[in-house]
Amino acid sequence: MRKIIYCLICITVLISCKKEENKTVAQNPRTELIPEPDQTERLKYEAILKLKKSNCLLDEPDISVNGIEIRNFESAKKVIEDKDKIDELGQYHFYSNREDETLTLIQHPGDSKYQISIFKIENSTKESLNYRKIKADAFKTGKGIKLGMSKNDIVKILGKCYAPIDSTKGYIELYYTIELPNDSKSKLLEKNNMPSYYASYKLWNNKLQKFEFGFEYP
Repeated sequence: MRKIIYCLICITVLISCKKEENKTVAQNPRTELIPEPDQTERLKYEAILKLKKSNCLLDEPDISVNGIEIRNFESAKKVIEDKDKIDELGQYHFYSNREDETLTLIQHPGDSKYQISIFKIENSTKESLNYRKIKADAFKTGKGIKLGMSKNDIVKILGKCYAPIDSTKGYIELYYTIELPNDSKSKLLEKNNMPSYYASYKLWNNKLQKFEFGFEYP
């Protein structure tokens, strides 16, 4: 009789443990179902964080393209015409003379008309998007940066205070940034009442094919 009672107790304990195990599994999904963080974004974040901690500053940032100065609506009005309309993202798009380069001018929400906060320049796609052509063979910044330049060309102009972001063989992104309380020699952030400025230069096979710079949205 004692043996029977002992066996019943053991069976009850085993059933109870099994239920608890199943409950734990239900409450804790398998870890492999949780997606891993994007490696490229993580490496980019780490590179930029390292740059910020180094206290290496971009003293003379670029602030214009083909005479259009950042957040200076008077200079932008000389290029942007009344017939030019912004898209749903607050962007103006223009082609160079040969339509082989595209210039994108970006306004932040709340910016006044023709007040440009970000410039983007890139090689045009083969498909024509009917952007208006500006009388310029190429888009060039105030500091002389344009598509096709090498990494050494860019570093010679802007300096070595950048975060190198590598993602694939033959590709590199040079990322510069300024954030308050640190500012450029020209007090760019203070004058424009902006918290941060960035500049990104993307090169494939040591040839600049896309870049953008301007103020982050506050």
